[in-house]
Amino acid sequence: TIEKGEYMLKSFLISIFILLCATILESSILSNISFFYVVPDIVLICSIYFALLNGRTFGETTGFFSGLFLDFITGIPLGFNCLLRTIIGYIAGLFSETIIISGIVIPMLSVGIGTIVKTILIQLIALFFPNISIYLPGIISYNFLYEFLFNVALSPFLFKFLSFFKKQISIKNVKDLVDNV
Repeated sequence: TIEKGEYMLKSFLISIFILLCATILESSILSNISFFYVVPDIVLICSIYFALLNGRTFGETTGFFSGLFLDFITGIPLGFNCLLRTIIGYIAGLFSETIIISGIVIPMLSVGIGTIVKTILIQLIALFFPNISIYLPGIISYNFLYEFLFNVALSPFLFKFLSFFKKQISIKNVKDLVDNV
């Protein structure tokens, strides 16, 4: 049988691989499609899913690694996205015991709130990174509105897609899952 720690490590590594693929898809493919005014934040949606599925610690850890991937790929100073995504993963993970992530409304609502929190945190974290010159969209902007709408519309589909891997990436009820392996 698989030990609990080995199972949790396997779940974590699969989640990190999914986030790496989402980062590459978002930054290398979707950002180069000309008819997208803004790119949906697939990495954010995946991070929120993992946090809601597995809790605070898993959410902040996967959030950190997704931020690390984004920092390396986008060239933003190391730590900006790490801090941003870690905080969002922790906040989303706080609700893992109270929210059921199936359906359409809950994914849309959780990702919508996550997008708003992301935009507010970008403004706050940018205060600690005065030397960066990235475009900082505010809550009242077309870029925010388009990203918000893309993220909310895409979230039920991504949550459903990720639910196919739920047995491999969930660390809850590890004993039950290990017994079924």
